[in-house]
Amino acid sequence: MSSIFPPPVLIPIARGLAHLAWAFYPRIKKIAVRNLELAYGDSLSVGERRRIAKQSAMNVAMTALEFIYFMHWTPERVKATVVETEGWDLLTGALAQNKGVIGLAMHYGNWEVSGAFLTLSGVGLAAVGKRQRDDFFTNLAFPTRTKLGIENIPKGGQTSLILRALRQNKVLGLLADQNGGMDGAYVPFFGLAASTVRGPAALHLKLGAPMLLIVAKRIRPFRFRQIVREVKCDVAKDDPEAEEKVLAAMNDAYEKVIREDPTQWLWIHTRWRTRPPGEPLLY
Repeated sequence: MSSIFPPPVLIPIARGLAHLAWAFYPRIKKIAVRNLELAYGDSLSVGERRRIAKQSAMNVAMTALEFIYFMHWTPERVKATVVETEGWDLLTGALAQNKGVIGLAMHYGNWEVSGAFLTLSGVGLAAVGKRQRDDFFTNLAFPTRTKLGIENIPKGGQTSLILRALRQNKVLGLLADQNGGMDGAYVPFFGLAASTVRGPAALHLKLGAPMLLIVAKRIRPFRFRQIVREVKCDVAKDDPEAEEKVLAAMNDAYEKVIREDPTQWLWIHTRWRTRPPGEPLLY
């Protein structure tokens, strides 16, 4: 496909389709603007919230377009989209502990690139991924990840596969920046209690695997900076609030990256949908 339609041809088309979706699906606009209001309050004007929300939708469209190309490109060409790295020594140092690494991914920049660059750089990666409601998209995504060397572990799959990946000293890729539902733990995110999935903290406390934030920040279309940052969460296992403290550190790491460029995060997700008992709904 890329030889027939090189990226510069389809980039404006993808952006145009995103503009149409933004215009004709007001629900996603409403959710994104509301999230920015919850996260930033009056520190952002209404106009600035709308601008960031719209740019976030453009980021999703660009991520989808890039992934379509990755389906057809060679692994070497996919790897070459990462032109800058930050904190790679943190990853090599964590792997040297031989406990595996809990790799905290997020819906930021291009979350497919962040995993692919690891495997194409010789780092083992097992990614826990949710099957989409539409099997068509799942049947595209999972084989492409496999082609790029990523081991797919379906969300809700066997715990043994997750433990095996860590014991094999692989990076376990977890997208943990979305609503954790009724089973989640309520910890701060942008200063507001947010239901957060417990898995990363449970694994860290049980196995001692270090936690790293790993994202691919978009510099421009099809060009990225691979970022690796430490998630500092020194807590005692017997601390009754250990899990919540680890998850709070994770959310803090997520928040810091988002604040650097909020246009690259997925604001169209109802992140604060599940509320603590007795609190009113926010959407």
